[in-house]
Amino acid sequence: MENKVARRYVTKVNELLPEDERPLIFETLKRYQSSMDLKRLIEDMKIVLNEPTKLEIYEYMRPLIPPKHQSDYDKLAPAPPGRKSRAITLRKRANESFGFAVRGGFEHGVGVFVSHINPGSQAEQKGLRVGDEIVRVNGYTIAEAVHEEVLNLIKGQDEIELKVTNIGMLPVKESATDPLTWSYVEKAQQSVKGAQKSSHRGQGVKAQEVKLFVNLRQTPSLGCRIVSGPSNYRGIFVEHVNPGTIGAEVGIEAGDQIVDVNGTSFLGISHQEAIVALKSSKELNITIRKGVGFPLLSSAGESSKPKTQVTQAQLETPPSRSGRYDSDDSGDENTAVLDMGS
Repeated sequence: MENKVARRYVTKVNELLPEDERPLIFETLKRYQSSMDLKRLIEDMKIVLNEPTKLEIYEYMRPLIPPKHQSDYDKLAPAPPGRKSRAITLRKRANESFGFAVRGGFEHGVGVFVSHINPGSQAEQKGLRVGDEIVRVNGYTIAEAVHEEVLNLIKGQDEIELKVTNIGMLPVKESATDPLTWSYVEKAQQSVKGAQKSSHRGQGVKAQEVKLFVNLRQTPSLGCRIVSGPSNYRGIFVEHVNPGTIGAEVGIEAGDQIVDVNGTSFLGISHQEAIVALKSSKELNITIRKGVGFPLLSSAGESSKPKTQVTQAQLETPPSRSGRYDSDDSGDENTAVLDMGS
């Protein structure tokens, strides 16, 4: 365990968790290190990290997971809460609602969250997700709006603009007098369609983004060869990964696009600048897009086509106003969802 990484983790735990919960989360890591049971680790963490203010700890735990398990950790662990807001514009079709339900409000001590999305609705098609917190409606900040006020901003409108950020949890109250608790939104719930994989990958197709942490202190090389794309296919792509290297262990594959390294965007930099960024630290936080470079690698290998200038390098490293809680966006009061559970 790297001391620097471990110190960051301990500092964040001390910052976000009350004193009586800190030993519990430290114990989950010790138990995982003994058993290497990743699924049990996530289940144990969810018990302790039971509200949105604690979710950042998942991100600080990740570098402490062995590289061979980090890809599975990303699949099992809740996605980090959204730091960037998204603007979503919905236009109502004839005789239809926008197709989503909301939960919460200022009178309940929480914001307003998307709790359900109807299949095939405008909300689904425009990318609204269960677990999104609505921050603005048509330009109005709703931080202090009660449930009914938010509905009034939505009902009767043919077009609405929402500013949302994804939290990945939903507030839960079984009755008006119960204390507020939170439930996790499983990744499959966040979109009705779920994650769709395409065999026809390339630019213009939304690809899966994966965040990787790579510790190079014990190895001389990442073990990857990169290429820069031509003017009509810009970017930095992985051309080859040597078997048995740290790059292969963390899940980097030929055809992956490197999007970001330690906060430096790779979307518009030169090949030489990419090499400098990759050699700049022994600890790399890398964001990749899976498989989007396959068309580039395929075309570069076809001798019948004009050859693309592709540069490459081995990546060596140096030595209460309202009582309502949960309802849909329909104008019909009889369709309100009154179940206050999860």
